[in-house]
Amino acid sequence: MSIQKRKKPLGRYLIPALAFLGLVILAVPFVFPFFWILSSALQTTTEQYSLPLTWWPKIPQWHNFIVAWKTMPFGLYLWHSVVLVFFVTLGTVLTSALCAYGFARIRFWGRNVIFMAVMATLMLPSTVTLIPLYLIMKHLGWLDTYYPLIVPAFFGGGGYNIFLLRQFMLGIPQELEAAARIDGASRFGLFYRIMLPSMKPALAVVAWGAIVGTWSDFMLPLVYLTSIKKLTFTLGLYALSQASYSGWANQLTMAMSIISMLPVIIGFFFVQGWLIEGINLTGLSR
Repeated sequence: MSIQKRKKPLGRYLIPALAFLGLVILAVPFVFPFFWILSSALQTTTEQYSLPLTWWPKIPQWHNFIVAWKTMPFGLYLWHSVVLVFFVTLGTVLTSALCAYGFARIRFWGRNVIFMAVMATLMLPSTVTLIPLYLIMKHLGWLDTYYPLIVPAFFGGGGYNIFLLRQFMLGIPQELEAAARIDGASRFGLFYRIMLPSMKPALAVVAWGAIVGTWSDFMLPLVYLTSIKKLTFTLGLYALSQASYSGWANQLTMAMSIISMLPVIIGFFFVQGWLIEGINLTGLSR
């Protein structure tokens, strides 16, 4: 009995310790690129070109971030990206929830056929529709404006988001709507007062996807925006990487890359609880 009692604590702590060690080892390949970007951003030009490689600078050059920020109007680019993120996220969440509610709760002729057509759009690569969309925006006179980046978000929010929210709505008991309908709630009242409050985790998943996608979007702003003063933060980072500055290697680009990642990393820590809950619940919905 005494031997068994001694073995239990050993197994109790050994298995979690081995599991934690395994997770740390698996995390190294994912964390290393971030470490290398930070190290490169803090190095001097001599350390950038030295062999063997400089894994960490002897004296971190923190002023590289200040120099990188002042080389181009990144404050203006940041504001452009924030405005785009706000409006695109608003349009995506609002319209995708409305469309999903129609497919999940409203019975109408051809509902399943239309829903399958929406799902079929997921098989179309974005490059296939790029030229037709460009011609449409050119005909409307919207080139070099933010309308091509914002307006489409208010027309459905994307097939994947509609599917995700529809599946979540199917798991919400219909008795809640029936009780509200007895109390005299309208169709929009049911959507606004019953469905939306019950869908917060799923809406968080859709919103976060729209935020990250819009913030890191490179192709669409590159196609539609041509004026230097209208660039987004991502395009500004690209322009910085293509420019040459005497006496500098790629420290400036690496420094701005770190800054571009910070909003996403910080935001994730605030919404990770809702994201995990939303993914779990949408996966369990029938």
